[in-house]
Amino acid sequence: MKKYTVGAAVISLGILATPAIVRRLDHLRSEGSARDPRCTAGREVREGITSRDGTALHVEYCGDAGPTVFFAHGWTCNHTIFRHQMSHLCDRYRVVSMDQRGHGKSAVPLSGDFSIDRLAEDLKAVVDAFDPEEFVVAGHSMGGFTSFKFHEHFGEEYRGRLKGMMIIDSTGTDVLQGIYMSSLVSRLYPYPLSPFLVMGGRQNRLVEMARKMLSNTSFAYLICRWAAFGKKPPADEVELQREMTFSTPVPVTSLAAKACFDYHVEEHLPDVDVPVIMFVGTKDKLTSDKVNRRTCAVLPDARLVVYEDAGHSTHLERTEEFNVEMDAFLEACFGR
Repeated sequence: MKKYTVGAAVISLGILATPAIVRRLDHLRSEGSARDPRCTAGREVREGITSRDGTALHVEYCGDAGPTVFFAHGWTCNHTIFRHQMSHLCDRYRVVSMDQRGHGKSAVPLSGDFSIDRLAEDLKAVVDAFDPEEFVVAGHSMGGFTSFKFHEHFGEEYRGRLKGMMIIDSTGTDVLQGIYMSSLVSRLYPYPLSPFLVMGGRQNRLVEMARKMLSNTSFAYLICRWAAFGKKPPADEVELQREMTFSTPVPVTSLAAKACFDYHVEEHLPDVDVPVIMFVGTKDKLTSDKVNRRTCAVLPDARLVVYEDAGHSTHLERTEEFNVEMDAFLEACFGR
């Protein structure tokens, strides 16, 4: 009996130590290739932008006026997730990156409405504030949903000015079709998962305390590593993802997740009248390459770029390769 108890204790300690070991190994492997995760050189803040429902939006930009690229980030992230792309593009384009409502420094809407329709209105408010003659919208994950909804609701208004869309680790199909263990999740949504997410949208001091206590742990690191990355991710990128995810208030996390589950746009895809480039990793657990291929097949003018062994953050895991593809797409869109 004593032997079994000792064995169980050793196994338990091993399980508890695994997140810290993985975290340390990632940092050792990434030494010498780390990138500044908070590079903000040349950035400016655009003040006073509010959405149609009055929600104040935090927006940062760089580069001179002219052809403009608007970036919209994903669930539990913020505008800094595009820092490498902003630095890469700002000598040739004006580059704008927004915080989605409730994320980063943008306000939480008084209505509690995080639907993708509202996110599309947020993006429209940002586009109108800069009012470019020609532009491309780029969205990662939930930001990809935002981009498709933006075109659905406002594409006609910007005909001739909207030159293309970049859809990064996102999809035009329902989220439930491409998420990890989709068959199980589909059986749980909308019931009982939907009421649970609505309940999670209420402020709870104890839950928020738990979030803050967990935020800097190796367990939090491992969660983000598993969910957002593929094999051998850059440790500094996982750390930034951990910071973004665990600084997002739980009510925002919960209600935005429900909005993603409720997202529908597939019937609009044949009407997308601008070029689209899609990026996805074969290890993406939230929007699989299978549903990306299906989305791409329905779009009239689309190309899919697939990265082997990359996860849900291809622009962070394969930055150099991603930027090359992005450059070629933008040059084609803007006729350069």
